[in-house]
Amino acid sequence: MTSRFLVDTHEWISFFNKRDHALKLIAELRNKGEIFSSIATVTELRAGWTTEAAKKFMPIFYAQTKIVNLSLEAAELAGKFLKDYSAKGISLPTVDTMIAATAIIENYQLVTRNKKDFPMPQLKLYSL
Repeated sequence: MTSRFLVDTHEWISFFNKRDHALKLIAELRNKGEIFSSIATVTELRAGWTTEAAKKFMPIFYAQTKIVNLSLEAAELAGKFLKDYSAKGISLPTVDTMIAATAIIENYQLVTRNKKDFPMPQLKLYSL
């Protein structure tokens, strides 16, 4: 079975900023399996670019990854994460809970250096 990786927005930002570690990482993942990104990552990336930059970079992004929509099951799990972690005094970004829930529901390895926003023990994290 081919490995399936869900790449977090922070890794894509590093990739587009031409950070060596991120360029190597995307090439490594491509050789090991399939690369996916959450629909929420599309939103986060687009929010960071001007119209001109988006016209340049979005097609490059789409050529590197398959986009995964947020399922109803993942949306509910993300909401549960927000509620449960908030009750523990931990504030998590909504988008990151959506990405985490998608990784869990769809059985992807999550690829991120931003582990503080992904404390869910059921997540399978790709070792960086």
